[in-house]
Amino acid sequence: MKANKPLKRKSFGFIVQTDQMERKKLLVYSNEPGVQFRLPGGNIDPGEAAEEALYREMLEESGLTNLLMANNLGVQYYYKAFIDSNVERHDFLVIPDRKLPEKWEYIGTGDGGDQGSRFKYQWVTKDEIHLIDEEFRRDIIKSYLEELFS
Repeated sequence: MKANKPLKRKSFGFIVQTDQMERKKLLVYSNEPGVQFRLPGGNIDPGEAAEEALYREMLEESGLTNLLMANNLGVQYYYKAFIDSNVERHDFLVIPDRKLPEKWEYIGTGDGGDQGSRFKYQWVTKDEIHLIDEEFRRDIIKSYLEELFS
């Protein structure tokens, strides 16, 4: 965190499902060539609870509904140079209510900058964590690895 920088509140979903070989996988997306995988989620609007923001962002970025909030993984605080802001990130373990495809694409909806963006979704295993953006990867390795993949 940096002094005198604005605070951006965010909410992200760590969506996990088990594949045919009984391996747990984490849902990630890419929407820009050459950029590492990210997780669905985004800004918490003023007056909005972190859980509400999560469901709204998931719908806007993936089209997914009827997701089960399995656990509040925690809140992370850090400075993000790309947006020159401090971040308060709420992380949630989420389970889909049905088996999701191995890969799919979704065109973003909503009012924000994601509207019209093409989100390319796929699943990664524990051994593929290195493919995820550092913003999320450090906390997966440090705090969430066992809960996500055991």
